[in-house]
Amino acid sequence: MSQEDYFLNNKLRGIDNDLDHVNKNLKNLNSQLGSINSEIGSIHSKQDILDDRVDSLSDELQDYIETDTLNNEIQLAEARQGNLKQELHNRYGYYEEIRRTVLGILQAVDSGLVTHEILQNTVGSLMIKTPDYWLAPALVTLTAWLRDDREEAEKALKEAIRRDDYKTTLFFMLITRRIGRNNACHQWMERYLLHQDPYNLDREFITVLEAVSTGAFPPASRQLMMSTVEQWIEQLKQNGQYLNDQKTQWFNFFENDRFFSEEDYPLLKDYCTNWADFIAQMKKAGLHQALETHFKAIFNSTIDHTKTSQNQLDDLLSLLVTNFDGEELELKEQVRLNQLIIDKKGNKALATSSHTSERKIFDKTTNFLQMLTNAAFNPEMSGVSNATQTLAVAISRPWIIETYDSYNAEYRMKGIPAAELEINSYQTSITDGSDETEQLKKHEEYWNEDLKKKISKANYSCFGMGAGIAILAFSMILLNDKAYYAFAFVASIGSFIIYSIISETTRERAAIRKKNDAEKTSSQTILRGCIAELVDFRTAYTKEDEKAEKIRNMLQSVSAADFSANSRDTRPLL
Repeated sequence: MSQEDYFLNNKLRGIDNDLDHVNKNLKNLNSQLGSINSEIGSIHSKQDILDDRVDSLSDELQDYIETDTLNNEIQLAEARQGNLKQELHNRYGYYEEIRRTVLGILQAVDSGLVTHEILQNTVGSLMIKTPDYWLAPALVTLTAWLRDDREEAEKALKEAIRRDDYKTTLFFMLITRRIGRNNACHQWMERYLLHQDPYNLDREFITVLEAVSTGAFPPASRQLMMSTVEQWIEQLKQNGQYLNDQKTQWFNFFENDRFFSEEDYPLLKDYCTNWADFIAQMKKAGLHQALETHFKAIFNSTIDHTKTSQNQLDDLLSLLVTNFDGEELELKEQVRLNQLIIDKKGNKALATSSHTSERKIFDKTTNFLQMLTNAAFNPEMSGVSNATQTLAVAISRPWIIETYDSYNAEYRMKGIPAAELEINSYQTSITDGSDETEQLKKHEEYWNEDLKKKISKANYSCFGMGAGIAILAFSMILLNDKAYYAFAFVASIGSFIIYSIISETTRERAAIRKKNDAEKTSSQTILRGCIAELVDFRTAYTKEDEKAEKIRNMLQSVSAADFSANSRDTRPLL
């Protein structure tokens, strides 16, 4: 070996050693990288777990914050309500005392157990405690009148009228009727009606409607009231906006969403793509049954005619003197808002929304038409009985009917739409189910055509058939060369290819036919069911729609006179 070769070999061995060392280092590095990657993966896993925990804690924290916020709103509402009620008591507590005293005096006079001196002392004390309240001098007038002190009665009456002419007039209108002074009652009613502006009626006017609706006034006074009401209605109708506002409220009332069970129409529910339109229409038609129940409850309510006129007027006087006055109204409204917050479990937005919808009832003044609507929709919040609700609906009858006709015309114009069915891949539109034969024929044609299309796509493989034929042709060459064994082998291959292709295509087409038959049968069954349900739906819809005429006739048959008689028997309208 030459010296050069020796040095070259040594260098190569050195390089090999270096490469081995590098390889070892690379292996160690790879091992370390693998360990690092494993640790990184573990860190990522822990990070994911931590993220999940953070998200869970975030959700829990958010729930806690929301719950705490609601609880705080409830506590604040309860605190505010307590403060408001205390303020009401501090500022208007004597008002309550006077109100109770009025009723107490009336009951005491009836029994004859209290002397005039006791009444005078009691009333005098209240007069001093409430220097601005109209009911105090009115009470002095009443007691002076009872003991025939004309001079003091006139003096106190002037003071009461000075403080609040309107309420004093209403008060004595009810008092004179209670003690049977019909002429005086009629004069007070004339004075009372002179105060009225049908565009801005005070809330207390609903008390007079209460008196009329319960038959507490004599015929002359009752006729005066009803003729005045008719004039107001005609006056307000001159400005269409007032009447349109009431029509809008009644239309919204008719539009209230009603429950509709879909259980009777399971196939239409699943296969009718416009099923929501059907539901909407049935709900609209469903108004009539709900309206029949609603108006029956109003018109057929029983009024207790065993009460004497005196007891009825005591109730009306109680309603007048216990209803909060204008200066108390703002505080009462705030009490109501806080009560709604409590009722809504601290949801202030929902409570505010509910309160906003009630605000018209709390308005200090309103037009006569709105007052009727308030009494018709919510007699409890309006401070009247069902008798006044009945009268309010009866007076409102013309525009209720007009709105009802508009409501019916609107949804009838839409009618029941054609049912757009999508059954598997089959689509069709059915109007009323009367064309069942044509629908089934169309269905049959669709599936036959669908079969043809799918069969036409299941053709023999051109490449495979070509290869098989080519092999058979080649086998004929071998036959001509008298290579019989080779011919038999090649021919069998070509025949097998052709046979396999034909068999596979035949099986595929048979599977297509089988699937088509199954889908067609299932689809046809569903189609028949949908047609039957559509017929049932339209029949049910027609029955509901036909009830509208019954409701309309019922509304047309009532009048305000039916519900303002001195004594009327409860009569069934339906």
